[in-house]
Amino acid sequence: MDLSERLARWRTFAEDCLDGYPWEVEEFLVDVNSRSTLQELMPASREDRPGDYHLIAAELDAVDASLRSIFDIEAFPKMSPSEWWLRYVPSYAARDFCREFKSAYGISIAARSKFDLDVDAMTQLSASGVAPADICLKVAEEQWYVAKKPALLFLACRRSLSMDRSARRALWSWATGKGSESGLRAALGK
Repeated sequence: MDLSERLARWRTFAEDCLDGYPWEVEEFLVDVNSRSTLQELMPASREDRPGDYHLIAAELDAVDASLRSIFDIEAFPKMSPSEWWLRYVPSYAARDFCREFKSAYGISIAARSKFDLDVDAMTQLSASGVAPADICLKVAEEQWYVAKKPALLFLACRRSLSMDRSARRALWSWATGKGSESGLRAALGK
């Protein structure tokens, strides 16, 4: 990845954190370490692309500022204060992330996320008798938070709906635009 792609990944990570990080701890650690790579690449960028450097540096500063507003739990105090992204974690995230982080590191993070709100709403729809395929279609059509990315939609459906392996394959195919609505209905039920 070039510097712009790495910055885009960092921006996406920040958006995920601000919405309540929905992924697993392992993915979080990979994402956080991507900021260290950005830090290493910035000096070379100043020399190689001086015109772009200032734009990239300004955007990086803006993304960092948005994250610093919620990265307020000191989880790893042995890390350098200058590498705040490695030293601190967000004050809130999705429930499963919070449980996993507490289990791994003994640090409590508040369970609060847009992801969990959508999963809870999907679970309620399922409990009220709405067919799994109809739930998926509703979520996508109404552009719920989890519909922003195929992987988020897939994860939300796995957490809220009972599906076998065949249904999960059909769901992934549909979520990524490779499968049809009829295929989704056939696999998940009308």
